[in-house]
This record gives sequence, C-alpha cells and structure tokens, in this order.
Amino acid sequence: MATTKTHFFTADYRYTSLIQIITGLDNSIQSLNNKVEERGWYDGLWFLEDTEPIYGLAFIAFQNYINGSIKDFYESTHSKAIYYDIIPKLPTFDKTAIELIIGLANYIKHKEDGKLHGGTQAILDEFKITRIGDDIKESPIFSGLTLLSKEWDLFEITKTVTTWRKILLETFNNNYID
Repeated sequence: MATTKTHFFTADYRYTSLIQIITGLDNSIQSLNNKVEERGWYDGLWFLEDTEPIYGLAFIAFQNYINGSIKDFYESTHSKAIYYDIIPKLPTFDKTAIELIIGLANYIKHKEDGKLHGGTQAILDEFKITRIGDDIKESPIFSGLTLLSKEWDLFEITKTVTTWRKILLETFNNNYID
C-alpha cells in the first residue's frame, strides 16, 4: 500500500516574513498614492518614479520566496526553471506568472548593468515587455505588474506565489510515494 511522506516544510514558514515585507511595501505605495490624491505638486509621474523601486523590491521578495520554496523541497535550486513552469501559462503567453515574477525581479536588480541576462530578456520578450529609453511610463516593472494584477495589488500577486507553492508541495509529495 502506498503512503505519502509529509515533508517538514508542509507548513509554509516563509509566508509570515513574505507578508510582513509585502505589507510594508504596500504601505509605502499607499502613502505615495495619498500624496498624488492631494493634487499638489506630486503627480503620477513622481508616483511612478518613486514606486518603481518599491514594486521592484516586492518582486525580489517574491523571487526569494519562490526560490526558497524550491530549495525547501528539493534541497537545490539547480533545476529551478522547471518548477517555475508547474502552473498554467498566463493567457495568450507561453510563460507562467512565476516566470514573469522571476524576470521582473532580475530586471530590477540588473537594469543598470546596460544589458540584461539572456534568460531575463527572453522572459520580458515573451511578455512583449520593453523599455523605451528612460521613460518611466515604459518601465517593465509596471507592464509586468499590470499583467499580474490589473489593480497593481501586491497581495493578489502574493496569492499567486503561495498558490504556486502549494502546487510545488503536491508535486514534491507525488514524487515521494512509497
């Protein structure tokens, strides 16, 4: 008779810190949004300039959660790309939300390097995300954010990554049946 082994990381110990990070970043974004709503000198362009790195930090936190989850179950991130692909593709694209999150995290970390890593560029190309010059309105962060959440809701994206982790756990458990 087959039994399923339960892994120590069935409990999501990464969730609490992810929520703390996302809550703090969301509070920062809301504070800046309030400045826009005051209708003073601080307008939508300032908002975009100020929130791009904040959203970028959120994508880095999501990337850390994703790769940490892979390491929790598989003890290595050597083959991590195959695990990014375990959920359905985003509609009309050949890549998943997890792949987009990884690409956006890598973009924000390396955008000043002049040229993105080939894998990062391939992800952005798949989602038809390009940056034209220094126009903040063309930032890949905002284009990708719109694909992941029409309202730019970090908690909606959090739900995407935590749901992905549950699927990752199921995949792990299915590989370890006696």
